Amino acid sequence: MHHVVIIGGSYGGLKALGVLAGKKGIKVTLVDRHPYHFLQTEGYDLIAGKVPFDSTIIGLRSLCAGFGDNVEYLHAVAKDVDFETKKVIFEEGEPLSYDYLIIAAGAVTRFFESIEGLRNYSYGVKSLRSALKLKEFFEQELYKRLENAAHARECYSILIGGAGLSGVEIAAEMQAYFNRYYRSNALSCGKLQIHLVSGGETILKGLHPSVIKAATKRLLNLGVILHTGAHITKVEEKVATLESGEEIPFDFMVFTGGITAAPFVKGLKAEHNRIGQLVVNPFLQIPGHEEVFAVGDAADLKDAGGKRVPPTAQSAEQSGVDAAENILAHIEKRQLFVSNIKLRGLAIALGGTYAVIDAGKFRIYGLVAYLGKKAIEKLYKIPLRIKAREGFKRLRACTKERL
Repeated sequence: MHHVVIIGGSYGGLKALGVLAGKKGIKVTLVDRHPYHFLQTEGYDLIAGKVPFDSTIIGLRSLCAGFGDNVEYLHAVAKDVDFETKKVIFEEGEPLSYDYLIIAAGAVTRFFESIEGLRNYSYGVKSLRSALKLKEFFEQELYKRLENAAHARECYSILIGGAGLSGVEIAAEMQAYFNRYYRSNALSCGKLQIHLVSGGETILKGLHPSVIKAATKRLLNLGVILHTGAHITKVEEKVATLESGEEIPFDFMVFTGGITAAPFVKGLKAEHNRIGQLVVNPFLQIPGHEEVFAVGDAADLKDAGGKRVPPTAQSAEQSGVDAAENILAHIEKRQLFVSNIKLRGLAIALGGTYAVIDAGKFRIYGLVAYLGKKAIEKLYKIPLRIKAREGFKRLRACTKERL
């Protein structure tokens, strides 16, 4: 029996699990410090109050039970990996031995040390906790204005640093939410100001010009205030300073300007890139350890041509599948194949029922794109929910038997 340990119930980790589960002669243990898989692609809908809390998470214990007897979930905090003895070390409890290891621990928001005060006065949105924090602030502010006439006349400001996919989607969803709330006549005065700061000359740097143009127009129509070609140099309590000297007051700040590998990944005794991701070979193995693979945001992913792949859920999923398939090939003594991750398109939510889909050769805008994006999310989420439901029934049956 070959024991495969997956550290991280991320997009890449769950895709790898799906490939390996049910394979004869393989036992899989999924390790994660959180008992749930957070659907980050739907986190912005959570912030904007479009979906309930429980629709953005999938329980890992039930999910693993749904895959069958050869899969188990371990709720633990991985601290290190002893590559020589092939053991995962935890903050508490006994080490866990493995024959193969997939590191899928993901990434966290990168708070640049060069920006004074950034870490102290801003929040990331990579985690469920951070998303709930922003949602709570947003709704508390709306509630105060609803109940108190003095507060209703006040303006309040949210500053979003970083105008990539995350920053643009958050700005659009929150502004659309406020606009909808305002039109309901719940607020007769006051105003929400969302400032979106981009270090580049445009938002969504690197995307197709027509996508940038459509997204910019949409944000402006919603009322988002754009600051392009602007770099944040200092953040103090309630105010951020730009390189030009301009100051932007804020009540809450979100930073989406970059990612860095999770602390666990950074601490491993292996080669890393400049943001702490693990360097991998074309087969997604860590050099010098052919039984250890890294996927998703934990790895420095590149396509077959050596070009770095953007850190998206899509690239994480593909790398998870590739790593699992290469483990099967290694067990069966077959030739491993080169991971060639290709992004098949991009879907961007821009508030309300408006979105943009860039499929490379063509682009879709508006309601049709929004419906397409929701369909993509459901195609990922529904099979996991079905498995988790099956697992829940199995766990409940086991509990009844013990009673």
